[in-house]
Amino acid sequence: MTGLRRVLYIDLAASVGGSVISLYELVKGLDRGRYEPHVVLRATNPYLARFRELGVVVTPLGQEGTPAQDEQKLVARARRGGLAQWLKRNPAGERLVHLVGFYVRSYPSLCREAQALERILRAVRPDLVHVNDVICVSRAAIMATRKVGLPALCHLRALAERSHFDRWLSRSLKGFICISQAVQRHERGLGGRTEPSWVVYNGLDLADFDQVEDDTLERAKLGFGPEEQVVGCIGRLIAWKGQRVFLRALGRLAPHRPSLRGLIVGGSEAGETAYAQELAELVRQLGLEGKVTFAGFRRDVPCILRAMDVLVHASTAPEPFGRVIIEGMAAGRPVIGADGGAVPEIIEDKVTGLLVPPGDERALAEAIAWVLDHPQERKAMCLAARRAVEIRFTTEQYVRGVESVYEELFR
Repeated sequence: MTGLRRVLYIDLAASVGGSVISLYELVKGLDRGRYEPHVVLRATNPYLARFRELGVVVTPLGQEGTPAQDEQKLVARARRGGLAQWLKRNPAGERLVHLVGFYVRSYPSLCREAQALERILRAVRPDLVHVNDVICVSRAAIMATRKVGLPALCHLRALAERSHFDRWLSRSLKGFICISQAVQRHERGLGGRTEPSWVVYNGLDLADFDQVEDDTLERAKLGFGPEEQVVGCIGRLIAWKGQRVFLRALGRLAPHRPSLRGLIVGGSEAGETAYAQELAELVRQLGLEGKVTFAGFRRDVPCILRAMDVLVHASTAPEPFGRVIIEGMAAGRPVIGADGGAVPEIIEDKVTGLLVPPGDERALAEAIAWVLDHPQERKAMCLAARRAVEIRFTTEQYVRGVESVYEELFR
């Protein structure tokens, strides 16, 4: 491949999440001698400034895709109507209701957003469009590339389903990058176009985890003493991330371990605070007041990890990757992961971490106790985990993997 190729990255997430963070690492490490990156993000995304600090041209996208109020009212009224209720009595009728609802409520706003993206595509004129999330999240971007006639690659970062419309859109894509084998297997069963596809694991910059030197200081900032045993869980405050399972496991251990402390790191989705309130009430019910700290959303994950003795990944649904797992491994912390989705691709059980059945609070409690009570085995596990990250999950590995996909597509 010769010449400088222009790649336009489109991520339509409204806030910071794993997709945007991974995209940032990709653009930061991209070979600028071969690729010229341009980025489109929502105007509300806080990472706009961070991308611009990399010297990248970033175009903010406004609220073109927000459904108009009259469209929302029309759909809400139709859903409550007798015809819709009658149709929902059988699966075929329910599918029809959802299909009509999509074209009435979502399709007009998708078209408006696609038109805005078309104008950006015609202005930038990229050689390749890299759509940075699954099809159902990136519909407007794929519609725009299809209309303009530009080649598009889809980065599949979730275990999502495909509608009939999504299967139709998939046929215009040139290929798919899957963040794990679990995602690749899932996609191949959804219909529509699924090939060619490549598995490229997310990566991280190990230097970010080597700059934190004083564990005691980081613990003190969070109010933990050196004698306390801190078990942490990091992730958005949504039900499938399993914070309830985590708290119930702590509830089993706390009566026998007075020095045990829990740390929950993560914020609620915009406007969704009910689950956070439920977790706070669960802390009260389990008698864990004063023993569990809610730290909210934090950007300084390497520092937070150094304040923990154990990191727990407790997701109750299959995880498409689990970035926090490799972060814990890079920080030299023992990681206990829920054995589903891509997690067993990252953790080798009893070698680089421990695997427990998803949603099993008893098994999780036993795993936490074992890690805390076996310091020598814990140390060996942490060293093996760090080596695994150095070999398989670095930013360099991630970026070179994506670039190899570009090279194959351009050939």
